[in-house]
Amino acid sequence: MKRLYALKLFLLLFFTQLGLSQTTVYDIIADSPDHNTLEAAVDAAGLNTALQDNAASLTVFAPTDEAFAALGSVVDDLLMDPMGELSDILLYHVLGAEVASGTITNGLIVEPLNAANTLKITKTSDGMVFINQALVTVTDLPADNGTVHVIDAVLLPTETVVDVAIDNGFSTLTTAVVAAELLPALTDPFASFTVFAPTDDAFAALGSTVDDLLMDPTGALRDILLYHVLGSKVAAADVTNGLIAEPLNNTNSLKFTATSTGDVFVNQAQVALPDVGADNGIVHVIDAVVLPNETVVD
Repeated sequence: MKRLYALKLFLLLFFTQLGLSQTTVYDIIADSPDHNTLEAAVDAAGLNTALQDNAASLTVFAPTDEAFAALGSVVDDLLMDPMGELSDILLYHVLGAEVASGTITNGLIVEPLNAANTLKITKTSDGMVFINQALVTVTDLPADNGTVHVIDAVLLPTETVVDVAIDNGFSTLTTAVVAAELLPALTDPFASFTVFAPTDDAFAALGSTVDDLLMDPTGALRDILLYHVLGSKVAAADVTNGLIAEPLNNTNSLKFTATSTGDVFVNQAQVALPDVGADNGIVHVIDAVVLPNETVVD
């Protein structure tokens, strides 16, 4: 079946180069043996005409059948509302301009046709590309009206803990998350995180240490950032004095203090703003960077 698809794709491209036919991004999807669910969803949402527009210039991030299958019964629910939520999700997978893989840079943020949220792009040091949490498995399938990139997960335009940081001006934290290649993990719409988010002033207090960390983004910097994240949602009201929690970097634990006056501390850092909600977790703003160092308390 896949060999037949490859042959059909070759013939489409061959005849297109001769000027004998037009291949659209919809044709790429429809002729693929791995995108039956996507084709059915596009047809149900009435978006096939838009994707067949030869005058358009589009980039489509195309989830495979396995990617849709991972959603379970959610797919059936979406197909019950094809012109609403399903259409919104599909349009979140489409850019209104052609973007080749060679032009992608780490940390690029782009606006899809569904502008409810942006797409965050990661290009890792070993050449892998992620769109939000989804890995790009095949790049640059060309069409006359754009290009198709195959991805291994469905993208959802939900507000994530990363969006909280970006939307609230945490520029140093955002830069650090991008450099440490943590965007794919933290944009996962199905995860549940608690993030303790240091302000720009908190990072500035480290002085030149920040520059040193950015020189080792997937080492020491990543370890420190993961020390600020719990793998479950913990609201401020759930914090008790003396609580000890294991962050994603389990080199050391986080120690909590809840004072009699209502203040909350994570190690030495005070929670300045608690309970900023996201669809995949919760963010607490803190006034210092916490480090997984062995202390006298440990």
